[in-house]
Amino acid sequence: MANFTLILKEHKIVADGTDFYAFVKPADFTFEAGQYVAMMVSHLVAPDNRAGVRSLSISSAPYEEHLHFTMRTGESGFKQTMAALKPGDTVAVTKAIGHFTLSQAADGLPIVFLVGGIGITPVRSILKQAAHEENERSFTVLYSNRFVKDATFHEELKNVKLKNFQYVTTLSQDTMPCSGGNEERGYICESMVRKYVSDVQGVWFYIVGGPAFVEAMEKMLSDMGVTKERQVSDPFTGLTGAPKK
Repeated sequence: MANFTLILKEHKIVADGTDFYAFVKPADFTFEAGQYVAMMVSHLVAPDNRAGVRSLSISSAPYEEHLHFTMRTGESGFKQTMAALKPGDTVAVTKAIGHFTLSQAADGLPIVFLVGGIGITPVRSILKQAAHEENERSFTVLYSNRFVKDATFHEELKNVKLKNFQYVTTLSQDTMPCSGGNEERGYICESMVRKYVSDVQGVWFYIVGGPAFVEAMEKMLSDMGVTKERQVSDPFTGLTGAPKK
């Protein structure tokens, strides 16, 4: 099942309860921004109900030197084993697959990302690669978290160097007033989308997050008259234990 062995270079915390892992990228490992792999760890430090295997989106961009994976901390045997890794330790991964990529929307129309929590990982990959390529396409990100401390890559995303880019944080449990523009309170809703997207029929919506988040966003867009053909979704079903599509 495994195609590549990855050597850990760095492990750090990048948001509240969120782990970041950087691995040496094999010379023959290729992927498209937004894709994922199946990762396998051996020598589990605690029992794991999925035998130490998880589907994980790649949070680095193809042009970057290392392979990055970012995940919420947890009590599973897989996550405990990952947290115990030290530089030089190894994991195994499959080749990259997945359709949550810009090739699904090759017509050049604007892209709107509706993102819940750790679902930001493939979005970071796509945006960083687009910036690297000096892509002039329009990108908008509505990124939902409970509090700003939960927002992985928040500071980095605020400063992505794209010509046509909006980054909007939506905080569902923060009761403090918004600190400035492009910040919202509550859950992503129709009025919020229409505030930042002038023509909802003339864009592509990319939806990524836990299954409940994706389902809610798909229903909202359907109620707004956005066709399924204009929606690309990536449910992080790994959060619930179901196999990732």
